[in-house]
Amino acid sequence: MLTGAASYDRAGTLARIVGEDEYGQRTGDSEISARATRAPDRGVIPKSMRALVVPKPGAPLELRTLPVPVPKRGEVLIRVLASPINPSDLLMLSGDYGVGRTYPFVPGLEGAGEVVASGGGFLARGILGKRVACAPEESGLWSEYAVVPANRCVPLPKGMSAETGAMTFVNPLCAIALVETAQRDGHTAVVSTAAGGALGQMIRMRAQEKGIAVIDIVRRSAQAQALREAGAQHVLASDAEGFDRDLRDVCAQLGCRMAFDAVGGEMTGQLAEALEPNGEILVYGELSGKASRCNPATLTFKELTVRGFWLTRWSERQSFLRQLRLTRQIMAALRGGFAASKVNTVVPLSKGVNAPALYAMNMSAGKVLISPAAPGAAEILDL
Repeated sequence: MLTGAASYDRAGTLARIVGEDEYGQRTGDSEISARATRAPDRGVIPKSMRALVVPKPGAPLELRTLPVPVPKRGEVLIRVLASPINPSDLLMLSGDYGVGRTYPFVPGLEGAGEVVASGGGFLARGILGKRVACAPEESGLWSEYAVVPANRCVPLPKGMSAETGAMTFVNPLCAIALVETAQRDGHTAVVSTAAGGALGQMIRMRAQEKGIAVIDIVRRSAQAQALREAGAQHVLASDAEGFDRDLRDVCAQLGCRMAFDAVGGEMTGQLAEALEPNGEILVYGELSGKASRCNPATLTFKELTVRGFWLTRWSERQSFLRQLRLTRQIMAALRGGFAASKVNTVVPLSKGVNAPALYAMNMSAGKVLISPAAPGAAEILDL
């Protein structure tokens, strides 16, 4: 564990690469190297940093001291300012996410920070010194510093806070992808589960922009009332008496043949019973923690399709130019459009071991962000 305050001095150059630590991160010594170029006036980059670490599948997070990683060509070193917790992060912590990690590892699938050093290359040099949204490939962002491929960084617009920019990728892209799938297949209505959370709200707003009706499903009646007051038209609570009947009725009324299932478990079967024939269920989450269950006869005689949707694979199929266009759309939408997210709280990195549990307790309350800038997180986030 780290004792004392973190250093944010202003000057310095990255050390040369001398090997890898137990976390698979490239580490350096105190020698100045031409391998990595620092941003002007960005301060001495310390040799060590604080980071949250997953020691093994399902184990509690630990706050550890690690060497600051060194970027290679095409990569940059990010001084992390904020990183949100998403349901996909919770899957990563439990060991159930689709991309495996070698333990121990640093989690955090997206975030925002300042590029303080470049490993070389046109893109990496071009964003040196800029504040960016980013999505790392390997080691995550629940740390003071992280190495990220330059092509997975997007400069933040002037005036956008790191808190807002940190939520650029996962939820907005997922909402775009799911609604696009429905639109491509000619659907005029969809069912959206876990509708009280940030992603559920984005799906509803994005679908409305595209002229698609949304049947929102939440767990509790209080959540349903809150969504109705926010303008949602078709809202059902799964804890309400007559839920299955009401879901079937509204699906019939709207001719709904598609559902987005973030829950799994019994919910998948309930969606199958409610959808019109020749429908499709896209399973993209497992918030219930249980395997999806469906009646084979329902699938057979209604000729339904149940398939998985993974944002990572969808993103890989998009061209570089399309990804740029989508990112520009998202940046605009973060400022009051479909991608705007409510932040519940910002947790200092020093107290981050408890942040995932805080988020999981009430996801509909808003996002929980982890920030290394403790205790004055707001001062750095609003730079």
